[in-house]
Amino acid sequence: MQELISKSSAGGVVRWRLLAGTSTIALMIHVSSVTIARADDMDRPQVWIELGGQADRMGNNAELFTPPFLANTPDADLSPMIKAEKPSPYSLGLEGKISFSPEHSDWVFSASAIYGRARASKHNHQQTPLPYVKQFAAGSILPQPAAEQFGDGQSDLRETHFVLDFQAGKDVGIGLFGSHGSSIVSAGVRFAQFTESASITLNARPYNKVGAVHTKYVSFYQSSPVPHYVPIGFRNVDLFRRTYAATAQIHRNSHAIGPSVSWSASVPVIGEEKDMTINLDWGANVAVLFGRQRTTVHHKTSGHHYSKTGLIFVSTQVHTGGYTRPPAARSNSREVTIPNVGGFAGMSLKFPNAQVSIGYRADVFFGAIDGGIDSPKSQNRSFYGPFATVSIGFRNGP
Repeated sequence: MQELISKSSAGGVVRWRLLAGTSTIALMIHVSSVTIARADDMDRPQVWIELGGQADRMGNNAELFTPPFLANTPDADLSPMIKAEKPSPYSLGLEGKISFSPEHSDWVFSASAIYGRARASKHNHQQTPLPYVKQFAAGSILPQPAAEQFGDGQSDLRETHFVLDFQAGKDVGIGLFGSHGSSIVSAGVRFAQFTESASITLNARPYNKVGAVHTKYVSFYQSSPVPHYVPIGFRNVDLFRRTYAATAQIHRNSHAIGPSVSWSASVPVIGEEKDMTINLDWGANVAVLFGRQRTTVHHKTSGHHYSKTGLIFVSTQVHTGGYTRPPAARSNSREVTIPNVGGFAGMSLKFPNAQVSIGYRADVFFGAIDGGIDSPKSQNRSFYGPFATVSIGFRNGP
């Protein structure tokens, strides 16, 4: 009996020793991991400053200025005027961001800004010669019309956009993408502003026509050798010419602010974090902005009509009328709600205290601008294209 008790006691001591040893090892691992985590946290920069640029393709579908005479202008002469009104499809800009992450914390506080601009100054011209019509007077060919049909478009188009974000986020993806990955969900406030201006001048002669061809005869008296009348035939044509001019000055702007939510993630695919890693980066953002749109439009159109029946000398055509469309003006200001969605994907080369990133980003603002001419017309604005940034990290303290 005593032997059994001794054996039982000995087994208990062994179990207690094993448990104590296991607990000690677990505690040492925990303390070691905490120490390493704290050491890593001590080595991690708390402040990051990021600068970069982007080249965006813009989705700008503003309504074209189309005075009435464009409807009767041949395609060849219409083309330069329409092309002159098309804004630049690309914008270039800068971006910057500053972020702060307190020690021993998964929170990240940031402020970022994106600014882009585009400008297109154009002058397009196209001429279409008149049909050649032979005309005779006493056997001689008369001069042909010198004033061709033409279309001429001149414009100065400008656009800017500015987006400002203030956000607070938390890394909720600890362990989700491995020990060195991140998945940050943020919420905050987004401000956006869009401005557009256009100065447009259109000139055209869409109607310069050689009309009916007539054969006529005149005669004159000749006394020798035998008195008689000599008939002489000649041809003339009907001429019609119409010339038009139109100008437009357009200014649009929108500004809005509202809540935003974003998610960004980064996963190292090559390398060790203490040295260098190549990361895959991606993210998405959603916002609802509330603000105001303002639009001012001034435009006017005039036309001159000429006609003549007789010999073809355009300079002698008679002004037979025309019209001047009264100057039109529109000024609108209205409150708007602008939903916004976007996202990005890219890669980054990351060092302990620096990072270089490249990628592709898209942002769409629904109903961002009043793109109408004579009446309001809500239109979207989108920006999508490549970007590149350089980031530098700083320790907050010694």
